[in-house]
This record gives sequence, structure tokens and C-alpha cells, in this order.
Amino acid sequence: MKPSRLAVRSAPGGGGGRPWTSIAGLVAGLLALALALLPRPLAAQDAGAPAGAPAGPPTIVLTSYPEPFAQAVAAAYSRAHPGEELRFLHKSTHAIIEHVTSERLPRADVVWTSSPIAIAELARARLLARPERAGEAAASEPEPSAPRLHAFAYSQLGIMWRPDLMRARGLPAPADLASLLSPDYAGMVAMSAPARSGTTLLFVELVLQSLGWDEGWAYLQQLAGNLATVTARSFGVPEGLAHGRFPVGIGVGFLARTQQTNGEQLAFLAAPEDVMLPAGVAALSTARHAQGARRFVAFLQGEAGQALLADPQVARIPLAAARQATPFEERFDYLLASTRRDVVVALFDQLVTYQLDEHRRFWRRWREVDATVSGDGRAAREARSLLDQAYRRATGVPVRAFMAHDPALVRVFSPGGPERLENRAFRERLMESWHRETRERLAEAGALVEQAQRRMAAAVAVSPASR
Repeated sequence: MKPSRLAVRSAPGGGGGRPWTSIAGLVAGLLALALALLPRPLAAQDAGAPAGAPAGPPTIVLTSYPEPFAQAVAAAYSRAHPGEELRFLHKSTHAIIEHVTSERLPRADVVWTSSPIAIAELARARLLARPERAGEAAASEPEPSAPRLHAFAYSQLGIMWRPDLMRARGLPAPADLASLLSPDYAGMVAMSAPARSGTTLLFVELVLQSLGWDEGWAYLQQLAGNLATVTARSFGVPEGLAHGRFPVGIGVGFLARTQQTNGEQLAFLAAPEDVMLPAGVAALSTARHAQGARRFVAFLQGEAGQALLADPQVARIPLAAARQATPFEERFDYLLASTRRDVVVALFDQLVTYQLDEHRRFWRRWREVDATVSGDGRAAREARSLLDQAYRRATGVPVRAFMAHDPALVRVFSPGGPERLENRAFRERLMESWHRETRERLAEAGALVEQAQRRMAAAVAVSPASR
């Protein structure tokens, strides 16, 4: 969008007047606008710092956390460091990475996010300063991963639900992630989009790395058949649960524990239950207010910050409680997840987010026909074969696992660099082809399901029992 054109008028008294007064007013107006666009302060000023406190440069914290969470931390930090000012800039995890790597304004001093993938990516780019107080993680051998080194707390991914809505609808409590594929949960489950949520990307990668690329995408596309919606942000899931829009959601545990509802507290099941995910805070190597950045990091990793994690508004797992947990990197490749991040995000949108109606229709019909197939006669065997073919068609993925982290494809989807503009047309064509291929696969799979139904109907029509 082109910038608006501002005309500078001459001073009153004729065309030859000097416009200094108008120019001064314009400059003052632009300065006021620039100040208004700065991130909103949430610490010393909001928390009631003494009027005579020394005014230093604000520490700008780039965070993916919602404002209530940041306010609780800001108030505690202000008590520990009166007179210091924190300014929080709230963005999605992916926008945080792009903000830092593209050196956007305002220049941030700290990154504070629940996504270990984001921390791993920024550390790989040498954009994070090493923490001064990293507890046992810094002293352990071998060197811990970047997400553990920069951790200030831990969390768990899993399933959250409204117990009262589940009882009212006669639904069983979910036992694991596989149970969410049950027909009982058709139209009952919500999750956020990995394009907008770093924790949801973590969930998607956990599925892909645990089950394998092909089986992982098969699970996600089956899950799409049961989704009520895909929310724009991760906290949209617990908020939707609180408002009764759906009874079950996928997300991070602390969002379930901090969400207020009119009835019972949201139930939460960690899946996998023995995996704890490091949430990170790190001073940026490009920080302009490096001292303030280091103090904020030290506060969260120190005794006062760790005590704050028990606050109901924060509800995170402290570092000490996670020491005996299985290190996530033993079963999760952060580098792989970081490298193929943009490809996975784009694939999810084209295979799941923009195909919800098609998946719902297909899987509803597939289950209906599957339920009619019984016995081991020829017709049943042929119908099962057709249904198996339909399943394979419906759960295919247009990109092979090795292609997802191929440097050439990664560059096409990279959020920064000149390649992004040069490859925009190709990227759009590629995503359109994924979308079209997925829709065509679902249509072909649906035709196979109807063949299976007709085969069973024909067998019933000629059977002696039907006469």
C-alpha cells in the first residue's frame, strides 16, 4: 500500500510565506503517532512504580503469550525491579521468528515463547545470547539442546475437555490421541492452526515424528473428519470450550488450567504423558537494552520467577519439577522440525484447514459403509478391499518426507530473504496443486466407498436371506 501523501502548506499571508509552523506541527504529530505505535508497557508504569523512579530505556519483550499471562509476570517483575519498564509485543510464534530474523521494528530485546521449535530456530541462526543463570541445564554434560538451555518452565501437550458437556452428550472421556478418531467425537473436537500457533505446530510435529511422515499425515487427515473447527490461535481452543462451542480440544496444559468456565475446571490429559516441553525465554544477541534483557531472563529462571509459576494465572511446570522428565530431544528432532516448519505449516493448511467439509463428508460416509461390511464372503472381502483403497487415497500426502526438508523447497517457503518474492508465484501454484490434489483424492476415495456400498447391497439383494 502506498503511503499517504502529506501536503505542506505555506504560512498564512500569501503563497510566499514560510511553512515552518506547519512543518513543526507535522513533525510533532508524526512523533506522537510513532510513540502511540510502540508496544504497550505492562511493568513499572502499569504496576505502580514510584513516581521518582529512574527512567531508563524500556526492555522490549517479543512474546507469544496472551496479555493476562504477561501482566501477571510483569507485576511480579516490577516488584523485584522497581522503576524498570517492560514493553510487551504480542505476536504468534511464526510472526516472532520473522520479526527477529527480518530485523523488524521495534527492535526486541527478549524473545519469550512456549515453542521450543522457535527457540531452536533462533539459536541456530545465532540470534540468542547464552543465559547467565541456566541452572543445571547449563552445567550438565553433554551440552543441552537450545530449548532446554533457554527454558524457564515446562508444559505438556494433550487433550482438554468440558466434563459437563461430555456427560450431557454421553461421550466417554478420551483415553489417548488415537481415541479422538472414534466416530463418537465426530464434529466434537477443536484444534488451532499450526500456521498461527507454535504449540500446535509442536503437536503436529510430535504426531509426524512419532508415527512417521505418512502415518502421521494419515492420522491428521482422519482427525480432520472429527474437527468442529480450526481456531486462529491456541487460546481459541480453551475459550471455545468455556463457551460451549465444542466439548473437546487439543492444546497445551497450562491453557486448560488457566481457562475460566461457568462450571467445572477443564479436564486435561497429557499425551504422551511422560513428555515435558521446554518453554523458553532468551535475550537476543541484537538486544539494544542487553542489561534489561538479561535481568528479565534471570528473573524468570531464578527463584522469584520459578515461584511465580505456581500462580493460577501462570500455571506452568517449574524447572525443578521437570528434572526427572524424559528429555524431549531424545524422541524429537528440533532441527528437523525447525527446517521444515514452513513446509509443514503450508501442507497442514492445504490438507486439513481448507478441506474440513470434504473430510467430514468422506469420513462420515466411510464409517457408515464400513459398519455394514460383515462376514468373510466374497462380497465382504471385495468391499473391504475397496474401503482400504479409499482409506489410502484419502490419507495420502503430496510431499514425500525427504522433500519436506530439501533446501530448495524450504527456500520457496522461507519467511525471509529475496527468494520469497522471487518464488511467490511458484509457491502459490504449488499450494494450489496440493489443495486440488487433496480434493481430487477425497473425491476418488468417496467413489471407492460408494463402490463398496453397492457391492454389499448387491450381495444382500441376491442372498437367500433377503428373499
